[in-house]
Amino acid sequence: MKKQDGILILVLLTAAAVFFLGYRFWNRKTPEEVVVYVGEQEYARFPIKEDRELLIETEKGINRLIVKDKKADVTEGSCPDKICVRQSPISQTGETIVCMPNQVIVTIEQAAGTLRH
Repeated sequence: MKKQDGILILVLLTAAAVFFLGYRFWNRKTPEEVVVYVGEQEYARFPIKEDRELLIETEKGINRLIVKDKKADVTEGSCPDKICVRQSPISQTGETIVCMPNQVIVTIEQAAGTLRH
């Protein structure tokens, strides 16, 4: 490999890193709401800044959601594998906790009608 090849690779890697970090910074969305879906239907929606506990009862089972310190966490589930319970709390827009056996999805979204430029 020639010296110019090494310089070119370094420049391309640096440009990619700058682009990636810039994209992450400028497209960061403020988490605003916790949204709970059961099946395809919206079950609950509330601000992430409000601490609360929600018992999600479905035909398939029960999950307990706790929202505290702007983090949403499924702390209990009647599902056999408990993957949803073992998952880390979520706090950023787009993050999701899923309980497939109970058909429960907990996600963080921006408030409806919120636009960010």
